[in-house]
Parts: sequence; structure tokens; C-alpha cells
Amino acid sequence: MCDFTAAMAVQRGDAARDALLRARAAKRRRVHAQECALMLMLYAGFPAALESLRVLHEVWPGRAKRTREGGPARWRARGEALCRRVYGPAYAKLLPAVQALHPDLAVYMVEHGYGRVLARAGLGTCERELLTVAALAALGWERQLISHLLGSLRVGATRTQVAAALERGLAQASPAAAARGRQAWERVAALTPAALAARTGRPRR
Repeated sequence: MCDFTAAMAVQRGDAARDALLRARAAKRRRVHAQECALMLMLYAGFPAALESLRVLHEVWPGRAKRTREGGPARWRARGEALCRRVYGPAYAKLLPAVQALHPDLAVYMVEHGYGRVLARAGLGTCERELLTVAALAALGWERQLISHLLGSLRVGATRTQVAAALERGLAQASPAAAARGRQAWERVAALTPAALAARTGRPRR
């Protein structure tokens, strides 16, 4: 699924199709691929989500069911709770920083991004963070990648899992984006065990 997500983030349809065929052969669930496509709306835009679903329907035919998960109040509550898990101690600074960029963006991030998309059923939080790492690595967004490398560790991923998801993304990245992704991992890996534990709330693994 990391391969599929990373490939579609950078418009590599053939690689995405191959990833889906391997997922089918491994008896993964189609709903996982659907959730990957919907997540791409956050990282690569609506075109990426639409084209990812087109590729999915082509390679792995099926029908999605509409979900009914409440409204803005519920999305905001879920989004705030998930943001706190992903960002840990950094959450207190996150919202003011985004609000300073644009207050509406902070609302979109919490209510829509985290509350409506990332808190959905269909994939677990740890899996979604690893997929996010793969997508951001492929796209080369270093600052956000560092946040989600740490976020993956905060929500329960091991260092081995995070490194594997990162490599899946870097395999689809441009040379410049790959360099930024490796710099991001070097910054996280350079943290002392105490510093990493303080930033993630979990012991280094």
C-alpha cells in the first residue's frame, strides 16, 4: 500500500498498478487501497485522489460504500484527538503556527484532514502514518515528513517499519526529493534516545 500511495502521489500509474496487483496477490483488502486513494487528497490534491481511484477500479474492480460519520463538530473532536496523538508535545505549538499562516487552514487541517479523512475507519492510525510517510517522501516535503516520521513512532510504529515506509516513498521520488527525505530521516535518527523519547513519548527502538 505504501508503494501504491507513493507511486500515485507522483503520477506513476504503472508502478501503482503493479503495487495493486501485488496487494491483490497478497490477499490484502480492497478497502485499504480505497483509503490510500482518499488520503492522497490531503498530500497530492483531488486530482491524485481521483486518478488513484480510477487506477484502483481498473486493476481491482469493486464498489465502495458511502460512509456517514457525523458533521463538523464530530470531525473537529476526532481531529483534535488524533492531532494530539500524532504531534504529541508539538501539538501545543502546531495550531498557533498554522493559524498564523491562515486561520481557515487550521480549521481545514483539524476538521477535514484529521477528523474526516485520517480518523476514518478502514485503516488504523499507525498504518495511516506510515502511508503518510511514504507519500511525503515521494513528494519531497521535508518539514512535513519529519513531523510524520516522529508521528509514526508516537502512534506505535517501530523504527524498522518507519524506515521501510520511507524507503518505499523514496523509491518513487525524484533525486532532489529523495535527498530531502534522507536528510529528514538523518535528523530523526540523530536524536539521542532521551530526546527521541521526549518527542515521541515512547522509548527508542
